[in-house]
Amino acid sequence: MPKYRVGVIFGSRSTEHEVSIVTALQAMDFLKDRHEVIPIYITKDGNWLTGDKLKISSTYKSFNPNDPSLRTLVITPDVKIKALESPLPKGIFAKSKEIEIDVVFPLVHGAHGEDGTLQGLMELADIPYVGCDTTTSAICMDKIATKYILKGANLPVIEFIWFTRTEWEAHEDEIVSAVEKRFKYPVVVKPARLGSSIGVAISNNADELKFNISVASHFDTRLLVEPCVVQRLEINCSVLGYREAKASVCEQPISSGDLLSFEDKYLQDTTRGFEGAKRIVPAPINEEMTNKVQNLAIESFKAVGARGIVRVDFLIDKPTNEVYVNEINTIPGSIAYYLWEPLGVSKYNLVDTLIEYAMDAANEKSRTKYSIGPLLMQNIDLLKLKK
Repeated sequence: MPKYRVGVIFGSRSTEHEVSIVTALQAMDFLKDRHEVIPIYITKDGNWLTGDKLKISSTYKSFNPNDPSLRTLVITPDVKIKALESPLPKGIFAKSKEIEIDVVFPLVHGAHGEDGTLQGLMELADIPYVGCDTTTSAICMDKIATKYILKGANLPVIEFIWFTRTEWEAHEDEIVSAVEKRFKYPVVVKPARLGSSIGVAISNNADELKFNISVASHFDTRLLVEPCVVQRLEINCSVLGYREAKASVCEQPISSGDLLSFEDKYLQDTTRGFEGAKRIVPAPINEEMTNKVQNLAIESFKAVGARGIVRVDFLIDKPTNEVYVNEINTIPGSIAYYLWEPLGVSKYNLVDTLIEYAMDAANEKSRTKYSIGPLLMQNIDLLKLKK
């Protein structure tokens, strides 16, 4: 494929900041032999930096934002400028430098990246980017919105009650009563727009429910409660595609407690991110169940209008064999490459394919008209209108 200048954006103001760094380091390593990689690191304070040091893992052990080898870089919404290095130059003779970026590889997990905000900036700048578009990213980041979309497509999701943080603070007892009236304990509390199992907890009684909701409310303004599938099997499946979609092998992530935690996902091997989590690949489920999960994964991918790569997480109720779509990750940890290697798709092929999809989507977008010319204004006297 052609050699591209690939801007890899990662970090940002997110509870999954460190996870994003690991995923980005992996992706940059997969890309470096065939493309020119431009690392774009967003600090926890929201500063955008670039520089070759950002491709090295040791840089982040004691990160120095004032390192003279690092330069400020921003992507602007101006389609003519697009990207600027040193946008606020210091000194009489200093000036900004326009940077050419062919395609962006967004690898910000969670808020300010996976939620559609970063994708919206790419749309305004008219820069091709890897992965789901603004709408799909925003939907899948919000567990409440995802459930409504999937239910509308007749896909199986666990029932739920949702409410806002301000509603919880004003009507705590009423919300607990509504949960108890609808569901039996145990129930699961979740922030609606957070990943990596942060803020997720099982509640076995009213006191635990109140405590867990209060904790979750520190992480998001939208919260949900759903019944806990006690005897469950957690199965993940990735989907890859743009015009057509195909499913990967399935995996069973291994948890150390009642729920798959942040530690289970990312701290088994801190140098490998989600790839380093304990798992069984392929998942220990029969062929019929594997096909069912893979088909549901593809249907979920289509229902939310996804493109690129996602990981769909499922819960299987062991006593009944009922399968539920739990959530859709539009920027999966380690870009889920380990689920494609068993099918003969190398990590290098995977990132190149994702870039091809991004360029294809950008070409498709270029066919769309955003103006019908001056017809609307032809018969309007602006001066008279002003008066």
